Amino acid sequence: MANQTVFRLCVLTVAASVGVIATGPFGGKPHLVASGLLAILLLAVAAMMRHRVAYFSVLLFLASGGTGRLVKSNPAVAAMHEVIGPVLLSMACFLAVMAWTGTDTEVEDSGRPPLRSLARWAPPVILMQVFLGALYRHAFTGISLHVFGAMLAGALIMFAGISVMILPGIGKVLQRVSWALLGVTFLQFFFGIYAYLNRIAAEEAGTVAGVSHIAVSHIVTGGLTMGLSVVLALLVNRYVRPAEAVAA
Repeated sequence: MANQTVFRLCVLTVAASVGVIATGPFGGKPHLVASGLLAILLLAVAAMMRHRVAYFSVLLFLASGGTGRLVKSNPAVAAMHEVIGPVLLSMACFLAVMAWTGTDTEVEDSGRPPLRSLARWAPPVILMQVFLGALYRHAFTGISLHVFGAMLAGALIMFAGISVMILPGIGKVLQRVSWALLGVTFLQFFFGIYAYLNRIAAEEAGTVAGVSHIAVSHIVTGGLTMGLSVVLALLVNRYVRPAEAVAA
């Protein structure tokens, strides 16, 4: 369903999702307000688009609210709860692309490996990395797995982003999305390293590291990275076609 009003509503839903992720670690009234706004927007998008992803996002939000009550008492639930936020953000990005009325030029996928494959693999790999990050923060795994996931996801994002920008005839929208994805990924790496060093310093000092804005920024940029990878994958699927499709 392509409609400017729906598209703007989806963009607001993306913004509300970011607000929920950003306020989640701190809790309190700001998180309740952001969550309430997101609930209203998700219901409105579901009513207007009548898309299965919109319906599922509402169900996932309800599940998130249910697990939110157990976050402080159950580390496993807390880890799963942290993953739900980026998934909801990605769903909002998906719906925004579905409602986007813009048109770009269709180009041939001349990349090796194919750009379509790179873009398709990016969201699940980033989801895996988000999950590994949540497991590390709640002490289920060490830092090694998270670092390995970061290197894998970072290499894939860089490869996909650069492949988009060097593809002959590629549209401006895809180029801008690629730049945004690369930029947010860089910020996420920076915040992640900074947060880890702060955590190590706190452990060496024998103190308990509280919720820092740097750590929250790392979580927020992780969600944005996943959301932008979904946008990139959808736009590549829409405008970058195999050679035989373009020739036909």
